[in-house]
Amino acid sequence: MKKNSNILKQYLTKLLIFTKILSFAMQKLIYILIGICIVVACTKLEKAEEWQLRTPDGTPAQTVSVDAMNIRNPFIYLDKKTLTYYMTGDGGYLWISKDMHKWNGPYEILQLDSTMWMGGNPIIESPEIHLYKRKFYYVATFVRPDVVIENVNGQDIKRSSCQLFVADSIQGPYKPIQAEKPLLRADHATRNATFTTDEYGAGYIIYNHAWEQNNNETVQIIRLDDNFGQQIGEPYIMFKSSNIPLEKEERKPIAEGPFIFTTEEGMLGILFTTIINGEPCISVAYSQTGGLNGPWVIEPEPLLTGKYGQPVLFRDFDGSMVMLMHKDTVANGKKQSIPYFFEADMQFDKLKINNTYNF
Repeated sequence: MKKNSNILKQYLTKLLIFTKILSFAMQKLIYILIGICIVVACTKLEKAEEWQLRTPDGTPAQTVSVDAMNIRNPFIYLDKKTLTYYMTGDGGYLWISKDMHKWNGPYEILQLDSTMWMGGNPIIESPEIHLYKRKFYYVATFVRPDVVIENVNGQDIKRSSCQLFVADSIQGPYKPIQAEKPLLRADHATRNATFTTDEYGAGYIIYNHAWEQNNNETVQIIRLDDNFGQQIGEPYIMFKSSNIPLEKEERKPIAEGPFIFTTEEGMLGILFTTIINGEPCISVAYSQTGGLNGPWVIEPEPLLTGKYGQPVLFRDFDGSMVMLMHKDTVANGKKQSIPYFFEADMQFDKLKINNTYNF
């Protein structure tokens, strides 16, 4: 009995020593993990502090009245936390405003270099900014005028392809998700992409396959993988410019700048720009099933005529639905594209345009 008692004491002593050693090791491990977290946090903070908005040429930012701006294909993202408007457009720069009347900029927000497939200085067109799962996605068309992908009827087709960039902040820096190759087919001239998701959260881009390649511009949709770096499957043609219900001699084979929306009655629609009788106009198509695959039917009459281009929609801070696009005009003998705003009515099954939006 005494012998068993001694064995038990020895066992308990060893267990106590082991517990103390384990406790000491755990404390050391915790200190190490805390240290690693501090280092990582400081590194991220330093990187965040390194990124500051800057103008393309390093000069001080300008403050410009909205009616004096020259920006094609404008897009506005609203930050509800700071009640701030962010506008981008052709060129890929960012403008910032608190009232939409005065805009400060332009700022560089994309990180590009010559090793990327789009080169370090591409032509950037039709950009948009979308928030998805706490990340900001910048989708735009990148044109390489120095790269010819095909010659059609004596006309060189330059490389133009849509790409997604991602950032943790609305102000960037935006980095390409896929820098080594185009997101879409390299032998297709694609442009004017917009980003959307389905009811399951899967990501898609809707875009144009340029009419110059087949004289019949198509609006297409493709699903993306979970990282938005590659397409899944083959694109689906939503509709073609030849589907526009007008006589062929009255229109050009153009159906550009698709932008998707849903009315309050649940009708899924797409805005786009076409040319009728030599004049740009805004048209709309609706899904007959309420789904992205359609079938899509184009309205027989344009939604809006005039020298407007590439419409998008956003809801202002007061709840007003606004249609934004550029309007081509001439000021002081020079061509100018200014942002233009209309009131949009989404209450019914189809989109309606009311008056010029007074903000």
